[in-house]
Amino acid sequence: MVNGIIKIAETRYATGKGLQQDVLQAQVELSKLLDEKITLKKKRRTLEDRINELLNRESFIQVEPPKDMSESKLRLDVEALKARSLKKNPWLRARQFEVDRAAVDINLARKDYWPDMDFIVAYGQRDEDFTGRDLPDLFSASVVVNIPLWQKTRQDKSLGAKRKSYEAATKSYENLAKSLPYRIDALATDIRDTQENYRLFSDALLLQAEQWARSSLSAYVVDKVEFNTMINAHIRLLRFELKAKKYLFNTYQKRAELEELVGGPLE
Repeated sequence: MVNGIIKIAETRYATGKGLQQDVLQAQVELSKLLDEKITLKKKRRTLEDRINELLNRESFIQVEPPKDMSESKLRLDVEALKARSLKKNPWLRARQFEVDRAAVDINLARKDYWPDMDFIVAYGQRDEDFTGRDLPDLFSASVVVNIPLWQKTRQDKSLGAKRKSYEAATKSYENLAKSLPYRIDALATDIRDTQENYRLFSDALLLQAEQWARSSLSAYVVDKVEFNTMINAHIRLLRFELKAKKYLFNTYQKRAELEELVGGPLE
C-alpha cells in the first residue's frame, strides 16, 4: 500500500504536479512501518522460542501461525464454568493432593507415640565340638520394644509441624477455591468486551477507514486533497487493521486462560 503511494507521489513530482516533500514524507512513513515490522518480528521470534521451550524441543522449529483466525463465537455460561472449575481446575486438584498428603503425615506422626515392637527369630546350625560330640542346633526368639520416652520433645514437635503443614495446605486450597469464581467472571467479562471491540472495528471502523483511504487517494491524484490527508487516511487504515487483529488475538488468549482455569477446552 505505502509503496504504491510512493510511486504515485514520485509520478506526480516527476510530472510537476506534486511536491518533493510528498515523496520524502511517504518514504519516512514507509521507514516507520518497516521499523514496526522489525519490532514485531523480534517479538514473534521470542514467542516461538518460548513455545519450543515449553514443548521441550531439541532444536528450534518455526511455528506457523494460523492461516485464518475467524471470530470466536463463544457463548459463556459463567455459573457453569465456575462450578466446573471447582471440580477440574488442575491447580486446585494439586492443592487438594497437598491437603491429603498432609493429613496422612499427621496420622503417621501420631503413630510415633505408640511403642515400637520388633520380633527377632534366629536359627543356628552347629557341628561337632573339639571332642567329637554332636551339638544340637540353636533356635532363639526375642521381642524388642522401643518405648517413646521423649514424646514431649520429639514426637510433640513432629506432630505440631505436621499440623501446621496441614493448616497451610488447607488455607492454600481454600484461597484458590475462593478466587476461582472471581477470576472466571473477570475473564468472561474481558472476552465479551474484547469481542465487542473486535466487532466494532471489523463491522464499522475498518469499512469506514477503507472508504476514506480509497477516496482520499483518488482525490489526491486529481489535486483535491493534500498529501498529508491522503497518507494519514492510509496510515489510519493500517492501524485499524492491526488493532482489530490484536482484539481477535486477545480473545483467543483470554479463552486459553479460561480453559486453563476450568481444566479443559470450552465447547
